[in-house]
Amino acid sequence: MLVSTPFPLFAADLPPRETLRQWIAEMKISSRGPFSRIRWFCNDGSILPPKAYACRDHDGGVQHGEWTDRVKRLRAGGYYVANILAALDLSLITDTPGYSDLYNQILIEKFLIAADDGWIFRKARYYRGAVQAENETAMARELLLGLAGKDIWNLRGFIPLRMGANLLDHGVETTSVAKVRQQSLALSEKDKGFLPLRVKIHNQPDHEDAQRVRGYAAGIGNPELAAEYEHLAVEIDRVFAPESAFKRLQDVKKKLSGKKELAREITAAVTTLETTKDPGVRFATACRIMAKIREQLTHIPLAELRLAAVDASLAMEIEQYAAGRVLMEHLPSASRRERLQWLRDSSFAIYGAGLMSAIQLQDIKETLAKIDGEAISLETYKATLDYLALVPGWGDQWLRFHFHESKLKLAEIEPLGNRVIQDFLRGSPLFFYTNVLDSLLRDANQLVGLRHELFGQDVGAGLRSLNPGLARGKIRLKSADQHQDFDPQGIYLLLETFAELPPVAGILTAGEGNPLSHVQLLARNLGIPNVIVDENLIPELKAYEGQEVILAASPAGSVQLMLDKGQLDHVFAQKMGSATMIRPEVQKLDLKTRDFIPLSRLRVTDSGRIVGPKAANLGELYQHYPAAVANGLAIPFGFFRSMLEQPTRNGTQTIFEWMEAEYAKIQAMPPGSTKRDEKMETLCQQLEDYILNVQFDDDFRRRLAAAMDTVFGPDGTYGVFVRSDTNVEDLPGFTGAGLNKTIPNVVGIENVLAAIPKVWASPFSKRAFAWRQSHMDLPQHVYASVLLLRSVPSEKSGVMVTRDIETGEKTWLSVAVNEGVGGAVDGQAAESLRINVKTGDVRMLAQATAPWRRVLKSSGGVDKELVEGSETVLKLNEIQQLINLAQDLQQRYPSILDAGGNPAPADIEFGFVNSKLQLFQIRPFLESVQARSNEYLNDLDKDMKSHLNQTVNLYEPP
Repeated sequence: MLVSTPFPLFAADLPPRETLRQWIAEMKISSRGPFSRIRWFCNDGSILPPKAYACRDHDGGVQHGEWTDRVKRLRAGGYYVANILAALDLSLITDTPGYSDLYNQILIEKFLIAADDGWIFRKARYYRGAVQAENETAMARELLLGLAGKDIWNLRGFIPLRMGANLLDHGVETTSVAKVRQQSLALSEKDKGFLPLRVKIHNQPDHEDAQRVRGYAAGIGNPELAAEYEHLAVEIDRVFAPESAFKRLQDVKKKLSGKKELAREITAAVTTLETTKDPGVRFATACRIMAKIREQLTHIPLAELRLAAVDASLAMEIEQYAAGRVLMEHLPSASRRERLQWLRDSSFAIYGAGLMSAIQLQDIKETLAKIDGEAISLETYKATLDYLALVPGWGDQWLRFHFHESKLKLAEIEPLGNRVIQDFLRGSPLFFYTNVLDSLLRDANQLVGLRHELFGQDVGAGLRSLNPGLARGKIRLKSADQHQDFDPQGIYLLLETFAELPPVAGILTAGEGNPLSHVQLLARNLGIPNVIVDENLIPELKAYEGQEVILAASPAGSVQLMLDKGQLDHVFAQKMGSATMIRPEVQKLDLKTRDFIPLSRLRVTDSGRIVGPKAANLGELYQHYPAAVANGLAIPFGFFRSMLEQPTRNGTQTIFEWMEAEYAKIQAMPPGSTKRDEKMETLCQQLEDYILNVQFDDDFRRRLAAAMDTVFGPDGTYGVFVRSDTNVEDLPGFTGAGLNKTIPNVVGIENVLAAIPKVWASPFSKRAFAWRQSHMDLPQHVYASVLLLRSVPSEKSGVMVTRDIETGEKTWLSVAVNEGVGGAVDGQAAESLRINVKTGDVRMLAQATAPWRRVLKSSGGVDKELVEGSETVLKLNEIQQLINLAQDLQQRYPSILDAGGNPAPADIEFGFVNSKLQLFQIRPFLESVQARSNEYLNDLDKDMKSHLNQTVNLYEPP
C-alpha cells in the first residue's frame, strides 16, 4: 500500500526551530496552555460558545479547548501537539496499516506530560472545560478498540497498541515502571534535592522506595509538592503489589473461557501465582503468560477481549518486574546456570512486550539449549553471551521502527522528546535482562581477558565494536541534518545512522543501521573505529560532549573510551604503518575512447582504463550471469576529459590546465594549514560549479539518444540509475563506497542529460573530496565515467560479503538486506544474517526494522512505501541463490585482490525481483591493515586466545 511521507510538507511555512521552542516554553507557563478559549464543537461543523446543551440542535457535540493559532500552525507542520482525542478523526489512526505518525506523537506527548509536569498542559490542567476527562477516556477506549480489532495492529502494530493501552486512560486502572520513572523525573526537575533518590529509583528500584519517598517528603521535601510525593509513593506501592496483577489475570481468564489454549495457560498461571511465593517461579510464570498473550492475540475474535488480554499482559509485566527485583537481591549468590535461566525466562517477557520477534525468541531458545551440562568451554560461553548481548539492541530497533521518526520530529521543538525510547526501554523487561546479562558479560570478559571501559568504569553490556581503530578527538553530538559542520578530527556520537556522513575520526552509533552500509564499509576500510552504544549509556556520553577523548576498538572487540590526558601520546606519535594512498594509474588511462559502450562489451580489464570499476565489474558479471545483470550503457572517461578540455570562463586556459595549476599551488602550501584547506575547498567548489554547468553539443545528445534506444528501447519506456564511476574507487587499498552520486530511476533522455553533470561533479563535492584527500596522490587525474544501468524494481535489496566480517571465517557469508530499493547500502536498519555456505545454516543477528522502503515510480524517481513487515526479508530459496553465487564466483569470476595482491572477499550488491537474483555491483571487501596490526590495539587482545580453551563451571557463581 502506498502511503504519503510520515509528516505533512508544510514545515517551510513555520518560523525557525528556536522560535518554535519558544512557543512551547510559553505554552508551559500560560494559564490556558495550548488553548485560546473554550468552545462547543458540534457534529454538524458548528463551533459555539460554551453554554449548556449548545450543540443540542446541531446533531450533538463535545466541549473542549480550542487550539491557538500557533498550535494550529504547528500541527499543520507535522508537530502533533496538544492532542484532544475528542477533537480527532480516529479513523486517521485506525485505518492505517499498523503505523501512524499521529498516534506515535500522541503517545510521545503522553510521555512528555508525565515527565515534564504536564508539559504544555502544565497550567491548562486547571483551565476548566479545556479537557473533558470522561470524553477523553471514552475516545481512548474507542481508539484502542479500533486498533485491537485490526489484525495488523496486533502484529506489526503490537508495540504501539500495547503502549497505548499503558499510556492512554481507557477505563482500566494501569500502573507501570515507566510511570514511576516519569513521575520521579518530573519531581527531580522541581526539587533538586530529590535527585539522589530519583537516581536510585531509576537504577536500583525496590519495594522500600515508596517509604523512602514518604520519608523524604516528611523530612526535607518541599511542602508544596506533598501531593506529588505521595502520588509517586502510591505508584511505587502498586508496582510492588502483585495482587492487583493477579486479579487482572483472573478477570481475563473469565472473559477468555472460550479460547481453550490461552485460557488453559492462564488458568495454570493463576494457580501457580495463587500457591507460590517463590520469586523465580512467579517470574517465569509472568514471563511466559506475557509471551502467550502476544502469540495468541490474533486468535481472539473480539476487540474487547483482545484489549482485555493486552491489559492483562501489562499487569503481568508488573508482576514480572516485582519478582525480578527480588531475584536481583539474590544475584551475587546466583550461579551462572541460574542467571542464564533468568535470561531465558526474560526473553519470553521481552517478546511479550513486543521488543523481540518470534524468530528472535526461537533463536535465543536454541542458543541457550546448546549450553547444557555442568561445564562448557570458555569460547562457547563467550560466544553465547555475545549473541545474547544482541537482545537489547533488538528492543531498541523495534522501538525505533515505530517511534524514531516521530521522536525526531517532536524533539525539534522539545528536546526532552529524545529521552522517550530510552525511557520506554528502561521501563520494560529489558531492564532486568540487561542487568543480569551485564553480570555474565563482565564474568566472561574477565575470564577471556577482554575489557570494555567507559571513562574508567568496567562495562559489561552496552558497548560493541563494529570495526577496529584508534582515534583521538573531541566527543561531539550532532544530528544528521547538521553533517556539513562536522569536524574531521571529532569523535561523533550519532543518534541515527545516515548515508551522507562526512569524514570523522571515530564513530559512536546509537542506531546501528547495518554493518554493510556504504558508510560502515568506508569506515572499516580506513581504520575509523565504530562502536555501537546502548541507548542507556547515551546520557553519560553527553556529559562529556566537547572534551578530548580517546576511542580504541581492538580487532577482537575490546572497547576503550577515555579522557585524553596525553597518556597515549607515544602511541599516536608512532606511524601506524604506511597510510593507504590512492594513486591513479595514469599510464593505464585511455582518454581517447569517446564512444558509448554497452555493458555487454566491458570486462574487468577495462576498469581504470576506459571506465570505472562499477561498469567494468558489472560487464564481467554480465558475461557470466547475463540473466542476473540488467542492461547498461557506459559513458567512458574520454567524454569527461573532453569536458576538461573546454576553456575556462576567462578563456586563457582549459579547465584541466587551470585545475592542474591550482593543485600545484596547494601542494606548495604547508600540509594541514588553514590556508591550504580553504584553498582546496575553494578549488573543489569552482570545479564542481564548472562541471555542473556543462552544456552538451548536438552531436553528443544525438549519439547518446541513439545508443540508449539500441540498448534500452524507446525513450520514456524505462528508467535508468545514473551512476558515477571513477578511476579512484574500488581499488585494492581503497573502497570509496558511497562517496560518489547515483541518481535513481531517471526517465527520459532530457532528464538523463541533466543528471550526467551531477554525477560527473560528485567526486568533487565537499564530502567526497574530504574523505579522499588525505589518501590522494595526483588529484588532477581523477576521471569520472558514467554508468547508465536499467532500473530494476527490486522487492528487496542488500549487500553480501563472502566471509564472516567479524571472525573472518570463509565458510560464512555476511548479508544485510531490506525491503525495496537500496535501503541496506544507505544504512537502513537491515536484516543482518550469517549464512553457512556448506550447511545452509542461517543465523539472524538483527531483523529489518526500517519502517519505509523505496519503490520506483513509473514517471521517474523513487517513492516511499510502508514495508510489509514480515519476520524475515530473505526466503529460503533466495538464501540458497546467494550461497550458489558465492560458491560459483570462486570458479568463474576473476580473482578479487587486496592491496597486497592477496585474494580478498567480494562485496556484492544484489536484489530480488519475483525471487530471482539480480546483481548490481561487485568489488573487494577491504579492511584497514593498519588498524588490525596496531600494537596498542593488539595488546588489548593479547591474553584472549590463550584463555579460550578453559572450561567454565555453570553451577558456580561468577
